[in-house]
Amino acid sequence: MDLLVRATRYPDWDPGVVFATRLAGQLRAGLTTLHVVEGGIPPVWEYDAGLLYAEYLRAIDEQLRDARAAGPAFEAWAGSLGAVAPRWLVTHGQVGDALDYAGNWHDLVVLARDAADPWGSPAALASIVLHVGQPCLVVPPGRTELKLECIAVAWNGSIEAIRALHGALPLLRRAQRIVLLMGQRKTLLASVPSPEFALEAWCRRHELAVEFEVLDEEADKGAPIHDAARAAYADLLVMGAYGRSRFSERVLGGVTRYMLQQDDLPLLLRH
Repeated sequence: MDLLVRATRYPDWDPGVVFATRLAGQLRAGLTTLHVVEGGIPPVWEYDAGLLYAEYLRAIDEQLRDARAAGPAFEAWAGSLGAVAPRWLVTHGQVGDALDYAGNWHDLVVLARDAADPWGSPAALASIVLHVGQPCLVVPPGRTELKLECIAVAWNGSIEAIRALHGALPLLRRAQRIVLLMGQRKTLLASVPSPEFALEAWCRRHELAVEFEVLDEEADKGAPIHDAARAAYADLLVMGAYGRSRFSERVLGGVTRYMLQQDDLPLLLRH
C-alpha cells in the first residue's frame, strides 16, 4: 500500500504529514510527501514585463531549491517511524492538479483540515475528494495519529459506498471492531447493469467480523450518521462521497458536505 500526503511546511512537519507518516508506519506502507510551490508574482518597482518574469522565475527557483533540500531529513525521519521507502517530492504548480496527478500511483491520499491553509478548507477538500480517483482520508485539525479500535462504515448500497468500502480494506483488516451503519439503499439507474453486491459474503471472504446497525429512513443524512458513528466510539468513518451530483449537494446540502464541516472524526471518503 502507498500513501500520499501534502506537506505545507518544512522542516517543522505539519500535523497532516505526521499523521500520514505514523499511519504508514502502522501499515508498513510506502509514503510520498508532496510539497507544492504555488508561487506568485513578486512586487517590482518598474513596469517591465521582462524584469517581472525574471524575478518571478528567480523566486520560484529559490523556493524549489529550499524545499528539495529538506528531502533527506524528511526521508530519514519518516523511515525511523516505520514508513517504507519514504519519498519527498517537490513540484511547482497548482495543489489540486498536483494531488490529482500524483494520486494515480498511490492507494490512499491523506488530506489535513487546516483553517490556515486555503487547501485545507472544507470546500477545497471537497474539490480534491471529487477529482482524485483514490480514497481520501480527511484528518481533523491537530490529529497526528489514527487509532483502529473501531471503524464505522456508512452503507447505502451505492457505487460510491462500495468504492469507499473497497478502498478502506487495508484499514478494516486491522480494526478490532467494524460497525456497518445501514442506511436507506440507493437504487441504480435502470440503464445501468446492477448485479447485487453481496455485502455480507464480501465481509466473510475478507475475514471481517462486522456488526450491523440499521438506521431509520430519516437517518440517511449527515447528522444522524455522524451521531451513530460517535455513539459507536468510531475512530474512523468510511463513506462514499457525492452520491448525487456535486451541484445538488451544494444547493440542498448533503452528507458529504456536512461531514467535511465536522472536525472531530477522521473520514475516509471516495467518490
